[in-house]
Amino acid sequence: MQDDRELTRRSLDFQTRSRDFRMVDLPGYMNWSSRKLAEGESAALVAHLDATSAWLLPEDAAKMTEKDYDEMMADLKEESG
Repeated sequence: MQDDRELTRRSLDFQTRSRDFRMVDLPGYMNWSSRKLAEGESAALVAHLDATSAWLLPEDAAKMTEKDYDEMMADLKEESG
């Protein structure tokens, strides 16, 4: 279990180093997006994700994969009903 000091340190690190990353700038996203459109995915949903940004640490942004994008699409579909 983490103590309060470790939680505080990690929180401050995240606040200091994280930044907004546009989805279109994340690794593999544009290929994923183009493939989803070619597969018949809703252009409106893909456009919504295209316009989205994610608040991430640089090392986490570099680790984004198609699995992450699929999960984001599934969440978006669930939220939109």
